[in-house]
Order: sequence, then C-alpha cells, then structure tokens
Amino acid sequence: MTNEQLLQKMEEDMEMRRFSEYTKYSYLHKTKNMIKYFKKPLEEVKIEELRNYLLKYLKDEKKLSERSVNYYNSVIRFIYEVTLDKIINKKQLPMCRRRRGIYKVLTKEELSTFFNACENYKYKTIFMMIYGSGLRISEALNLRIEDVDSKRMRILVREGKGKKERYTVLSETSLEMLREYYKKYKPKHPEGYIFLNREGNPLTVERTRIFFRKYREKAKLNEKFVVHSLRHSFATDLIERGASIIEVKELMGHSNIRSTMEYIHVAQIGLSVNNPLDELIKGGNKNDRSTRNI
Repeated sequence: MTNEQLLQKMEEDMEMRRFSEYTKYSYLHKTKNMIKYFKKPLEEVKIEELRNYLLKYLKDEKKLSERSVNYYNSVIRFIYEVTLDKIINKKQLPMCRRRRGIYKVLTKEELSTFFNACENYKYKTIFMMIYGSGLRISEALNLRIEDVDSKRMRILVREGKGKKERYTVLSETSLEMLREYYKKYKPKHPEGYIFLNREGNPLTVERTRIFFRKYREKAKLNEKFVVHSLRHSFATDLIERGASIIEVKELMGHSNIRSTMEYIHVAQIGLSVNNPLDELIKGGNKNDRSTRNI
C-alpha cells in the first residue's frame, strides 16, 4: 500500500468510527510527519524504527512532552492495527507513564485580565462561553443556533467527546454576548453554525488557539495556561461554590467520575473549617490529652 493509499484509507477508517474533525485532522497531520521522516511506505517501517522515532527523535531530539509522544504512539497503533490491519507488538511500543499533575486553573484576576485582553469580540465570546459553560474548544466551535436554549438557560452539546450529547449551563453573560455577536457579525450558515470565519465556514480549532495564545501573551499570562484551562477553571469554580461531584460530572460530560474527582485537589474548599491541630491545642485543657510536653 502506498502512502497516498494509506492516507485515503485511514481517513475512511476514522470516518467510519465517527472521529471528530479535529481528531481526523490531527491524526492525518501526524501521519504525514511520519511519512516525511521515514521517506518510504509506512507499511515497510519496522518496529525498531518506530521505537527510535518515538524515543530518540520525538522525545530526545524534538523534546516533545510525554503526552505528545503518547499521542503519536496512538496514531501509530491506529495506522498499523486498523488501516494496515497488522499485528504489532505493543510491548515494544509502550506508552510513556505520565506523571499526573494538578490541573492548572486561572484565578479570578487572571481570568479578568485575559478576557479584557481579548480585542476581537468573536473570540472573546468563544473564550468566555468556554469558561461559562465548561466546553471543550471543539464543542464551542461546533455550536449551532438551535443548540442554545435561552428559555431554560442551557446549551445542548452535540459534538462532545466520543460523540456523546449532553446539556450544560448557559450563563446570562454568554447569552447577552451571543445576541450582540449576531448584531455585529450576522453569521449565516446553512447548518446553523454560530462561529464562522470570513469565508462563512466554521472556525477551526487551530485558528482559535492562535488567537488564544495572542491574547494570553497580551495579558502576560504563563504559557502553562491553555484554552482547556478555561474548562478546568469552570469545573473548579463550580465545586468551590458547592456543586456536587455528580452535577459537575454531567455538566463536563465525563465518562468516568474519576476524571471529575481530580478537580477536588485543585478547588479551594474547606478553608473555613477549623484546623484539627489548632482545635486540639485549644481544647487541651478541657480533656486528658495533655500538651505540656510540646
């Protein structure tokens, strides 16, 4: 199979599995990078060459993160196991064990600074909606007019992760901004998409990320804050305001509640609770637990 045939079949394989447009673009883009690197049909590439590509080239030479290397590994597995229908030894291509860190969220001051730095009203509307509704960037860009329910103040997310549908909250601020956005831009699309480029097509994820980085730099925020940090901030703020884990799980569209539980480590909850050590010391004279040796 030539590389051109492989790319075509790979696209069909992803279409049959209903991959999102962003995932299809990302997989094909990384596959093309591999084709340029190996300079021969990928069907002829050996397992040892793939190992060197992941470890020596991507990790050591290109200095990609463990997450990025794992992403390429997933693409490789899809190419060989699905498109080429070959059996590969996954023990020879192990995923990097990622160090789980705490989600990066923005403080209220950082959020205000960032939103104030957004000069383009269209992108400001998108970013504020991502934060106000806990959307993934692709979910925000796939919104259609019919998905916005102003009566019940909720949003129907049709293109969620895994093609799952869910409802999430619609903030009054986002509703007002959407109405103003329609007055300014008057978007018209046959399928009702809201956020369009100058050609009248739905905005792309990469284009939106370019604007995010531009405004992040203008706001002088650390590069560790990405678009997804707005979604993390939404979930964390909900927990701090007393929302239950189940409520947050449904609004975020998580399949596993363990993903939602990660936000508990970030949220500033329980800070008004009296410290047990201080209570022990203060109450030391009222019981038999003497603290005179301290």
